[in-house]
Amino acid sequence: MRLSVLPNDPNLSKKRWKLHFGEAFTRNAKTGYENRSTRHRDRGRCPYYYCRIASVLAFALAGLVPIASNAYTAAGDRNFPAQLILPQIGPTDALWLPISTLPMEAFKPFDPTRQTNVGGTYSKLITEDLGIELADGLIHRDRLRASSVTGAQNFRATLQYEAILDPPHEFLLSVLLKHEFGGTGDQAAGSEKHGATTPGVTFGKGLGDLPIGYWRPLAITGFAGYEFGEGPRTNSFQVGISIQYSIPYLVSKVANVNMPRFLRGMTPITEVFFTNPVEHVPGQGTNTTLVVAPGVSYSRGRGWELGIEAMIPTTRTAGHGIGVIAQLLVQLDYLLPESVVGRPIFVPTELP
Repeated sequence: MRLSVLPNDPNLSKKRWKLHFGEAFTRNAKTGYENRSTRHRDRGRCPYYYCRIASVLAFALAGLVPIASNAYTAAGDRNFPAQLILPQIGPTDALWLPISTLPMEAFKPFDPTRQTNVGGTYSKLITEDLGIELADGLIHRDRLRASSVTGAQNFRATLQYEAILDPPHEFLLSVLLKHEFGGTGDQAAGSEKHGATTPGVTFGKGLGDLPIGYWRPLAITGFAGYEFGEGPRTNSFQVGISIQYSIPYLVSKVANVNMPRFLRGMTPITEVFFTNPVEHVPGQGTNTTLVVAPGVSYSRGRGWELGIEAMIPTTRTAGHGIGVIAQLLVQLDYLLPESVVGRPIFVPTELP
């Protein structure tokens, strides 16, 4: 939903806001698919690390004060599903709960043989275009000839601004600034002692505006950033891309294809994430990581989304063997539109 000022509109009496709804998918008798407007504009005591995750969840569910709203990341008719290994392409009001596991190559005692991450990310809109993400979680490592270890991840915060939104061309672009707070996690479990700051850019482009028939459900998203490490932590260049084919878009915007109802909510997606340290770290090979993650996202447009992907490392630093990542997305702006967690903190007010 987009807000634009119309000072002389006779249909709005004292209100000076016109509402433009950019719905990704709507319910109808043919497709049975439903989705609300996907953006506000077109678009006790416990162990320390357990309490940190609980605090993120509690913050996300607190303050249920009546107000008004709707949403997740979209540009015009295009809904972009949540990404699993790449940063999200735009700010929103949502809660992500990912879990992943990946085999590691161990050479000596105490080296990790498998790493499992359980996390939580809370995203909150400050304004229609500006949002903040707070992320934390746990790391569990199985180790060679040693007992396993579990500890907290470093706390991360990301500020993201949606700079460009072009609904007719299903395009959006955001800039972000992410900071990892070094030393807030458990170093024995693999968290870094030193922090890092990453400025970056994300984008999403749907092909629905092109005259390409059944290829119109295709979309591409991307990310590029540069991580500045603190202290001895090396700097690194990061880049990623995803290709996705939205079956919900196919059945609601292109053609009413006859297929099982379950398939109508699926979006096959493949993500690729590449990191390359600027400086070589002795004893760690090339230090370059490249992970390819094919999978699928599933949603019925009811305020939640499930995603699962295989994680295929192509370098020794990235991992040793195929892993898996799964994620539940809770769209707070859809499920709690009348609460403070389902709308921006600062919203336009009516003119007298």
